[in-house]
Amino acid sequence: MQIETSAHTPLPAPLQRAVDELTRVLVRISLEHAPATLASSLSAEDMVLTDIILRRKLDIEIFTLDTGRLHADTLALIGAIGDRYGHEVRVFGPDSAAVAAYVEEVGRDALYESVSLRKRCCEIRKVEPLGRALAGKQAWLTGQRRAQAVSRAQLQLQEFDTAHGLAKFNPLADWSEADVWQYIRALNVPYNRLHDQGYRSIGCAPCTRPTVTGEDVRAGRWWWELPQARECGLHAGRDGRLARRAGVNGMSAVGAAVNPARAVAPGRPAGAPRSHLDWLEAEAIFILREVAAECEQPVLFFSGGKDSIVLLRLAEHAFRPGRFPFPLLHIDTGHNFAEVIDFRDRRAAELGERLIVRSVEESMRRGTVRLRAAGDSRNAAQSVTLLEAISEFTFDAAIGGARRDEEKARAKERVFSFRDEWGQWDPKNQRPELWNLYNARVNRGEHMRVFPISNWTEMDVWEYIGRERLEVPSIYFAHRREVVRRDGMLMPVTPLTPPAPGEQVENISVRFRTVGDITCTSPVESSAANVAQIIAETAGTSTTERGATRRDDQTSDASMERRKKEGYF
Repeated sequence: MQIETSAHTPLPAPLQRAVDELTRVLVRISLEHAPATLASSLSAEDMVLTDIILRRKLDIEIFTLDTGRLHADTLALIGAIGDRYGHEVRVFGPDSAAVAAYVEEVGRDALYESVSLRKRCCEIRKVEPLGRALAGKQAWLTGQRRAQAVSRAQLQLQEFDTAHGLAKFNPLADWSEADVWQYIRALNVPYNRLHDQGYRSIGCAPCTRPTVTGEDVRAGRWWWELPQARECGLHAGRDGRLARRAGVNGMSAVGAAVNPARAVAPGRPAGAPRSHLDWLEAEAIFILREVAAECEQPVLFFSGGKDSIVLLRLAEHAFRPGRFPFPLLHIDTGHNFAEVIDFRDRRAAELGERLIVRSVEESMRRGTVRLRAAGDSRNAAQSVTLLEAISEFTFDAAIGGARRDEEKARAKERVFSFRDEWGQWDPKNQRPELWNLYNARVNRGEHMRVFPISNWTEMDVWEYIGRERLEVPSIYFAHRREVVRRDGMLMPVTPLTPPAPGEQVENISVRFRTVGDITCTSPVESSAANVAQIIAETAGTSTTERGATRRDDQTSDASMERRKKEGYF
């Protein structure tokens, strides 16, 4: 009974056996429980069932519920099914008068105010239409799996739906999430493109967010509620509790027993402790996915520095195997360290992601940047070039690697930091960020600066680099370099920064804690030649990396805040 995959990837033997068994179950349901119907939420699981039903031309109807608040990508999948299989999915919607009455009484988004108001919304938009869809049927099927959530851990292959008086089948109960996606990839089954943006379970738009590392599949559904409350009522009996009434001796009427070995949730073992880095990583991934979901034209700053290298790895965890939903951008002063620029270009090429480079020198040629003297630092002038690039590409969100521990102006900035139409930041007029809810709304010409690792420290960054085995430019490690001592800091000797008269050139072992424009970036004395040694060295320092190495922050106590107000990173 092997499914023909034509030019598609053959299924691995264990999964093929599971598909064979699933197909036998579906055939027997269509013959012994007619008329039967698949209640499809257009999830990945439902698309597996849809594919087999329509490929085998089984006599099982397929319907979906359009609540009026679904994502556009979800609705687009209805048309994709028609295009692929030549089949029209039946669509049931809520009673418009009931919806209008609810909105008039309590408001469109009252669902956030209490579980009871949210469930009342679900009752109107989902449960009542489901009753109409199941009228006259003998059985209905769902794509539920045990591993999806704690509320589904006791899911049976066959149940009796007391609310509707029907047999109810969950044919994928003992499948894993990996099984589902392996099938979809191998047979090129259409799926909701929101899955590529980190949405593992998708419902109504206001009730769904992407999940982060370590969360269960349905953690993004009604995320503000306790896990045991996160069901909509579609699978509840007359008493309001989830229906979990199995067939005789735990066997389904179609003769397929539950296989406990396949019911293990993928990923982290249940109850496994999460480290401090795990929590920081999960938060950052959530923020990146929020940007992808909420913003139309985001971009990620990538300079080749250690913080932006960490951002790239977080983006990989958030969006792979798909492409990043944003390009990379670097504002080049023309005075950057060659080792960092070489690394920047190589890493972007390895990832296969688009890298946009705009230079201060281009702004100087246009006349939008004018230095007082040829030897002046170009670092502050980056703000002009950056705002020009944001305007050129109409970016509405720019993701950066700034952290609160670096400098006091950064310490008081929000994760989603609003910039007005002039690219400026007003530290006294920032948006609230309660319960990790981020407001990304902007008008035309405005944009957000987003800092996913804002809550990280320099130590966290290096521990993550070590854990993920990330490559960084060589100048982060100890090496010998000619320097002079100037204003209490070391200054590298380069053609751009020659020694002043009377300064003594020394050749000593140094490394860079942060990298930027050569004219304002100082190394520190160090013998740390690997990540472990850098971590040990960092643990003993009492000066922030920018305080110890960035000359542009030493001009005044408010130098960073002034630059940020003008549009700086």
